[in-house]
Amino acid sequence: MSIYSIRDLERITSTRAHTIRIWEQRYGLLEPERTGTNIRFYNDDHVKKLLNVCTLLNRGMKISHISQLSNAQIREEIDRIIAGSLQADEQVEAWINEAVSAIAAYDAPRFHKLFADALDRLGMVATYEKILYPLLVRTGLMWTKDALLPAQEHFLSNLIRQKLFTAIDALPLPETSAQKWLLFLHEGEEHEIGLLFAHYLLTRAGQRAVYLGARVPYADLQAAVSNIAPTHIYTFFVSNQPDNLAPELLGQLAQDFPECRICFSGGTDGPENEPRMIHIGSIDELLDTIGTDATHTNP
Repeated sequence: MSIYSIRDLERITSTRAHTIRIWEQRYGLLEPERTGTNIRFYNDDHVKKLLNVCTLLNRGMKISHISQLSNAQIREEIDRIIAGSLQADEQVEAWINEAVSAIAAYDAPRFHKLFADALDRLGMVATYEKILYPLLVRTGLMWTKDALLPAQEHFLSNLIRQKLFTAIDALPLPETSAQKWLLFLHEGEEHEIGLLFAHYLLTRAGQRAVYLGARVPYADLQAAVSNIAPTHIYTFFVSNQPDNLAPELLGQLAQDFPECRICFSGGTDGPENEPRMIHIGSIDELLDTIGTDATHTNP
């Protein structure tokens, strides 16, 4: 079981340490343990309870009322929220809080159950857009603030990768398609969940997608393009990189592969006056690109 300081709780739950102390003293909400030198610390159960308390507060419940609930009653309230339609913001927030708690405790079965429930009610696209992507953003911020260990962030990423690979495998592969997409990440980029989801969307739309994955050497990309002859090359820029990396790589792609549309996602600008360069900033923009280019083939 992990050990947390009150500052860790503050970062994980976005609740000020001063507020947490007041809740402890006034309502007995948490009972921290203490080291031999009388320094207070918290465990996974404390984190889970505090996240649940924050969810109930977001639903309009008073802290004075929440403090009177047993752990079982709090659990029932959270289950009731999650059992809703997952349309309201507070229901999504409840789901994300539950997922964060599962990730912090390395609880894969609980995450799998949460994911299955969301998938059953929302479908893959809405689950990614409304839940998984915000969850990734939140855990990424928590990691940068040292509120999650790198191992916990990797644990989450690998769980989501497993789900996306399973979803892709369940789709029928198109025998022929007007477009042929080659998906890759450059040698310094390893965050592939966005690219994997693009693979899912392309396959679902009936387009052939060849997935090379993360950290692809440029020479290997050139060989793949030569063999596959794609209509589109698609990449993501997620990690912090030198400012000149993305523009230079995109320019190189446009120069080396003049017969391809060059598509990219991430916070960067492509070369100006390059009509074959397409910035894709959302799911809808990717779907629009697929539809607009449906008749685009290699010259």
